[in-house]
Amino acid sequence: MLHTPRKTNPVFRLLLTWVLMSGLTIISMLSGDVLETKGHTKSIGLVSVSILMMITLFKCRLLLLDFLELRHSTKGWRRGFIFVILLITTMIAAAYALARGFDLF
Repeated sequence: MLHTPRKTNPVFRLLLTWVLMSGLTIISMLSGDVLETKGHTKSIGLVSVSILMMITLFKCRLLLLDFLELRHSTKGWRRGFIFVILLITTMIAAAYALARGFDLF
């Protein structure tokens, strides 16, 4: 007996994606110490920036696949968009590391 993939309801998929992205936004805020600054601006470390960039990459991937419907396009398009977003997030993290001098925390 062959296993056929189960089709999910598109509305449920979009709602699940929205909830997941909202949760990732909260994690991003906590990683960036948004709630603990008490009115003072302070620099976050490279570890926090790396976590923020990984969350951003994952959120962009969700947006591309579900909201822009790249899930139904060819692998070349999906890989191309993911590569560009990976390149941008890597450049942001590298620029931050160069500007702040590789301060981890």
